[in-house]
Amino acid sequence: MSQAYHVDIRSPSAWNSCLVVAIGCSGLLLHYLDAPPPVPGPLTDFPGPKLAGLTYWYECYHDIIRPGQYVFKIKELHARYGPIIRMGPDDISISDPDFVDTIYAPGPGHKRDKNVRQIKALGINSSVGGSIAHDLHRKRREALNSFFSHQRIGRLNPELADKISQIETVFSRAKESSEVLNLSDIYYAFCNDIVHEYCFGNSPNLLHDLQLASSRRQNVANVLGRSKFNLHFGWVRDIMQSLPPSIGTSITPPGIRDMIAFRRSISIQIASILASKPSLNEAPSIFTYLRDSPHLPVSEKSPHRLQDEATLLIMAGTYSPILSLLVAHYHLIARPEIMAKLRSELAIHPAAVNATQLEQLPYLSAIVQESHRLTFGLTGRNPRVYPDETIVYTDKGTTDAGGSGPRTYTIPPGISLSTSTLLLHTDESIFPDPWKFDPERWMMTDDTETLGRRRRFMMSFMRGTRGCIGMHLANAEITVAVAAMARWDMSLYDTTAQDVAFCHDYHVMCPRLGSKGVQVKVTGRAGRD
Repeated sequence: MSQAYHVDIRSPSAWNSCLVVAIGCSGLLLHYLDAPPPVPGPLTDFPGPKLAGLTYWYECYHDIIRPGQYVFKIKELHARYGPIIRMGPDDISISDPDFVDTIYAPGPGHKRDKNVRQIKALGINSSVGGSIAHDLHRKRREALNSFFSHQRIGRLNPELADKISQIETVFSRAKESSEVLNLSDIYYAFCNDIVHEYCFGNSPNLLHDLQLASSRRQNVANVLGRSKFNLHFGWVRDIMQSLPPSIGTSITPPGIRDMIAFRRSISIQIASILASKPSLNEAPSIFTYLRDSPHLPVSEKSPHRLQDEATLLIMAGTYSPILSLLVAHYHLIARPEIMAKLRSELAIHPAAVNATQLEQLPYLSAIVQESHRLTFGLTGRNPRVYPDETIVYTDKGTTDAGGSGPRTYTIPPGISLSTSTLLLHTDESIFPDPWKFDPERWMMTDDTETLGRRRRFMMSFMRGTRGCIGMHLANAEITVAVAAMARWDMSLYDTTAQDVAFCHDYHVMCPRLGSKGVQVKVTGRAGRD
């Protein structure tokens, strides 16, 4: 079985190895420099490493040479410098839960753009998630909102039940054959089948071809493993993708080849939908809905724009939910007391069979919530830019030069401001023993203040008008899958906590390099075999 999840950027294919060596040499040199920025500016006096204020090479070093470690480095620096630090020539990081809404959900009348550099690294600039300008994002988001409402997702219960039945068939066969199952592949197939059908009205049926699911999952993981390289050297990716197949195929890594093929297949489906006329016999889908939407101008229905939208929806709608599923599944097997309590709750509510009903069960919901917390959502810094607003931050733990009060920092328009889910979800003042998987922290009905604070600072789906549009779909998928797996007895196989731990930031949480995923042996139906 080939390695899953990540490719170590330090040993890539030949096309970028020389460049990585050059980055390493430069990064090591810059890492030991401590010169202030040559030109004074509005951020000169902000705390933080002087080198980070001078150049993005500092970030590059901790992203690539120390693969995916920049968010962890930032957490270390906050412990050293305080709640506000300068992490780039025009980047500020703030570790203060009470300032989160100012960054991400300031309310009506306040515009928040995305960071141009971060968005270009994704390569899907025309999608709702790739919309830099506040107003453009709002227009694209409004066209999709109704399709992702909780009520609309509730209509997927039959499709979810069908896919869960297919998963249970896989479990049953594995029990009879004593086959080792890779849950990472199974859940990739499950989530991909669901979101693809929701987008296009048809399913790739990966649950019937887990070998293909495994290949695609690993290729997506390889692409994610290069996400930081694309952030700093996106022009290399652009060149590789622009090469004709006769040249590019032989030198392009498998993950990139698969992504190019994926984009082409989406392009064909989008072209077919745009060329067709609305029909009563047509399977309803997101993209037939966008084609016919009166809220979008013709420019927002171009093939390229809709291709970017589909790429984002399918990739995010596949990969993000499986991480929460794997965290939940691992801990339910590794912690029998949690599994026992979940089974007791399910036994008390036998009529709860679909997502709408299961989401009402407190302990099951707590398991899903805790899985989200330890998956961390988008794991990078998620910067926001204030295009026309000056922001003032007060560091209550320090005093100004005159000793008259707390020190304040004035952040001018155009500066990127961010925090990270790592900073929030591991804040011990909110989540004691933060790295422990503990659903009980969401069951504190007698302490509504503490529980409310925890819910407020859960950022797995982000916050505000740019929060994750697929939240209800993800919750429905995870809830029905966790309830279904509780009906089976399993044991872990060649799998440790490091296979579901946040070890690297590649846009999403990534476990140890070389992880094969979560592997199990099915021993039977709970209470039957």
